[in-house]
Amino acid sequence: KVVAAAYMTGILPIKKDGSQPAISDFKEVTILAPGRFVEFTGFQKGEVQHLCGKYGMDFEEVRQWYDGYDFPVFGSIYNPYSVMCAMQEKKCRSYWKKTSAAESLMTYINMDFDGLQETISRLISGEAVEVDTESFENDFETFRSHDDVLTLLIHLGYLTWNEEDGTAYIPNEEVRAEFRKIL
Repeated sequence: KVVAAAYMTGILPIKKDGSQPAISDFKEVTILAPGRFVEFTGFQKGEVQHLCGKYGMDFEEVRQWYDGYDFPVFGSIYNPYSVMCAMQEKKCRSYWKKTSAAESLMTYINMDFDGLQETISRLISGEAVEVDTESFENDFETFRSHDDVLTLLIHLGYLTWNEEDGTAYIPNEEVRAEFRKIL
């Protein structure tokens, strides 16, 4: 009666109980398949170009640092939090260190399922790696394989997902810097 519909953004995993979400009447849209909501997952190229002009920032440098979340048909999406911080500070660097997600990254890497640390090294060097996203339990605790950990890293924004070939890769310099610091 109070809320007819709601649109929530952010990283909010909805734990499934068996094959059903624990919350009924809730449609979950993930970064793996954002559908028509893709344009709302971050800034678009034109928006970033406008901000760079407004704040006197070099667009190519901003692109290198914060672009990389690519979606078929739609194109590039930029990390909005980091872009805004860069504009305010007038400096491109990693702003993820101020988020709690960055602190938990090492915990997942240390699990070293099926050679996960070697896979992370390959990602840092610029490779794309195959990821089976189907077994992920949609939580931060149930991991059975390195694919589960990599899928979580996709959801957290540390990796970008290429649906067409089933691979993931580090999207930009900001995230690559976080991986380098941790390793």
